[in-house]
Amino acid sequence: MPRFFAEIEDQDHAVITGKDARHIQGPLRKKIGDELSIRDHATGYSARISKIAPQQIGLEILGTQELLDRGTTAVHLGMSLIDLKDMDGLIRMVTELGVADIYPLIADRSNIRSISHTRCERWNTIIKEAVKQCERRTIPRIHEPLPLKQCIRSVAGGWECKLVASQNVETSIYDHKAGDTGIIIGPEGGFSSLEMDDIVSCGFTPVSMGSTVMRSVTAAVTAVGILGM
Repeated sequence: MPRFFAEIEDQDHAVITGKDARHIQGPLRKKIGDELSIRDHATGYSARISKIAPQQIGLEILGTQELLDRGTTAVHLGMSLIDLKDMDGLIRMVTELGVADIYPLIADRSNIRSISHTRCERWNTIIKEAVKQCERRTIPRIHEPLPLKQCIRSVAGGWECKLVASQNVETSIYDHKAGDTGIIIGPEGGFSSLEMDDIVSCGFTPVSMGSTVMRSVTAAVTAVGILGM
């Protein structure tokens, strides 16, 4: 059962509206008196349904419940834009694995060069649904797509540890981890040699995740899974 986002009205009452309210009344067939797990931005609550109206569920708050993150590392993912269907799945998986931020990047070999407002809204919906399912405490942010150069020169300046995925190095990703870690992943075909030189000159350490060749989406999920523990 997912933990639904709710509007906390006061210490004793909350309300769920819209799509989630319809889901609770319809497929879940919940009734007055049934209990639900709910949350606001970072706090969980146990609650009991006290009122059902069209597209609205009224709740009595029974108590607070602690929400936890998967690990203590803040992982920032710079992800070169790839096939949009793959991006959808990637965003869901790295959210479940604890990513803190997602920066869609436009690299030389990116097949996708721009993202519509509708797609950005879809990505935020995917994040919210994944957070409801995995019950993590923090909610990751997905940023507007930006050029790779802008990310490595400005955005990444605040990252304590800066990594770039690479096949051609012996240094393992397991050997580089800090409380605040960023990693950038190239598109299918990888970063160009000029891009990689630029990335390294900006203080990034190339790291490997093994000897096999991974698709970009697999590399991103693997990296966040390793760094987020």
